[in-house]
Amino acid sequence: MTKFTSLIPAFLRDRFKSLNRIILLMLIAIVMTEVYVFFQEGTGNLGASLMSYTVLWSSVASFVVFIRLSMFNENVYQNDSIRLIPASDTKVYLGSLCTTVISFLYFMVVQLVLRIVTTLIAGNSFTDIMGQIVSGSGLNSGQGIAIVLVSLGIVIVAIMMVWTTISLIHLIMLSIDAFLPIGRQRIIRGILYIVISLAIIRLGAAFFNIYGTLMNGLSLGWGAAFSILGVLALVVVVESVVNILLMNKFVETAQ
Repeated sequence: MTKFTSLIPAFLRDRFKSLNRIILLMLIAIVMTEVYVFFQEGTGNLGASLMSYTVLWSSVASFVVFIRLSMFNENVYQNDSIRLIPASDTKVYLGSLCTTVISFLYFMVVQLVLRIVTTLIAGNSFTDIMGQIVSGSGLNSGQGIAIVLVSLGIVIVAIMMVWTTISLIHLIMLSIDAFLPIGRQRIIRGILYIVISLAIIRLGAAFFNIYGTLMNGLSLGWGAAFSILGVLALVVVVESVVNILLMNKFVETAQ
């Protein structure tokens, strides 16, 4: 049987190649935009425009990265070459999810470095800006770091929950296709679309609440923050267990 640790590098290879292409395109877009601003407005507004357009193109790239990683993750379930690897479905599923998270963290680190570089190029001190943020919120440096770490944890687990939810929907659809006639598939799909739409609305409201909590510096208290983190982690675990069962019992490789 293939070891779990051997699956990680294999899954990461294609994901990193795709992310590096997106990062390269993002950097090209930032440079081309700055060149355009230079010829239109001269050097007077370059620093501010660099930071603004870096945020713009980084946001676009983040959306593309999320979609691309989701596609990689979902491709695992019916990919002949992957499913025929001598490894259990649990290893394959967890290996794919872990590499997706690692890839996203890699992109986040690149984004952070890019923001720091553009901030310095624009003539600002990154440490001064962080100090203003912390002092402006009435927190000391230790509390500021703690909030950043907890916030990062909540964001990562929340994104993992989105991926496990997408996988759950996908695997349910594949299971329906495998066992129900076309007429009943349409009925079940229609019901699922309604349920999914309601679930997305509820998730959206939950994310806005989470975002508000984080932006208020955990004003609801550490207990509320860790409760949010715990609930999200529990959903990820439950959905992952269901996904592995569906993958093992009902989903075959593409013919």
